[in-house]
Amino acid sequence: MKFNVWESFFGDQDPIDQRFVQQFDRLYPHANQMWGVKEAVWIDTNDAWKLFLEIPELRAVLDKRASMMKSNIPYLCDSNGDVVENHWLLDLIQNPNPTQSWSDVVYSMAIQDGLYSNVFNYCPKRSFDIRNLFVPLPSNHIEINLSGKKLKQMGKDGLIDYYNFMYDDQKWERIEVEDMIYITTQDGMNLVKPHSRIESLKYPLSNLKAQYHKRNVLLENLGAIGILSAQQNDMGGSIPMTPEERAQIQKDWYKRSKDELVITESNVNWQPMSYPTRDLMLFEEQTADKLALIDAYGLNYNIFSTEKGSTFSNVRDSIKMVYTDTIIPETQAMYDSIIQQLGLDEEGYHLKADFSHLAIMQSDREKEAATLKVNAEALEKIQLLGITLSEEEQKQILNIENLK
Repeated sequence: MKFNVWESFFGDQDPIDQRFVQQFDRLYPHANQMWGVKEAVWIDTNDAWKLFLEIPELRAVLDKRASMMKSNIPYLCDSNGDVVENHWLLDLIQNPNPTQSWSDVVYSMAIQDGLYSNVFNYCPKRSFDIRNLFVPLPSNHIEINLSGKKLKQMGKDGLIDYYNFMYDDQKWERIEVEDMIYITTQDGMNLVKPHSRIESLKYPLSNLKAQYHKRNVLLENLGAIGILSAQQNDMGGSIPMTPEERAQIQKDWYKRSKDELVITESNVNWQPMSYPTRDLMLFEEQTADKLALIDAYGLNYNIFSTEKGSTFSNVRDSIKMVYTDTIIPETQAMYDSIIQQLGLDEEGYHLKADFSHLAIMQSDREKEAATLKVNAEALEKIQLLGITLSEEEQKQILNIENLK
């Protein structure tokens, strides 16, 4: 059965000789509520990937977060905090898999985390516990087989027996626990497979999708809603249209395209019955819903494009705040989980997510250097006066402890 946008609102298109008003006698159940739906309609949050592809605000927020997270430079440090130059993990980071760089891997993990709060990375163990492959897998293709044990388990192998990965051709492959790096963003309730943040965003995501549909309908089909009434008069008052005149106007109206005019010899008056788009508050709704997404992922409204725009200082401070409050700690938590699951933490290794090379992070270093220079000049003048200061007093003047 053919089904198009026009029919979804006005039912089947019967032969043109049928009166227009009779079309509404055969409307679909959902179409006859077009002027006042009484029950809310919510999207299905189970298919988060589809929402990511269909709702531009969700994709913009998750893409911004993932792009910021992937901008780090990873450094492997030993137990003394010194940077390690040679290690198999560095080789893995240099070449994680045949098609991705490490920044691509971090981006993929950030998107999977944002959509599902569960990140699965295939990282098979080789001889001597070395790994040379790191592949982020789509979380919606993973099935976790639990062991049934929950309490008193010291490792994930006590909670999970194995994983199943489903390929696009619907074939399954079993993956052992030791060959999977499983990273989660906890929801405070579930030890394994916590609920996605997308589930708590069902309402704003539903509204975003609905307002796009509404705007499309207004643009494509409902550009003009109103009443054409007769304007003929005589001594006894107004003269109604003849049935033939009314039927002809109805046919013309029904058949016309959105930009075509109804041409009639009848003297009629147009009485609009619709609201201007601005009065429907669609764009205000869009902004409010996008703010809900931004807040859920710890970002800031100023780092996204807006109609009003933001000052340079607001954007700069907002980007810096997002890095310090969200991006850096979340990326570092991801790295800590990887190191822990690889067992390298037991050897004293630490994988640091470094963002200091970014221009936005350099401004703090410039301020610190300028402050240190001023304090050093002040200390030098004090010493020239012959005043002897202890080492602790000199540190206080230089303010070294407060510098990063």
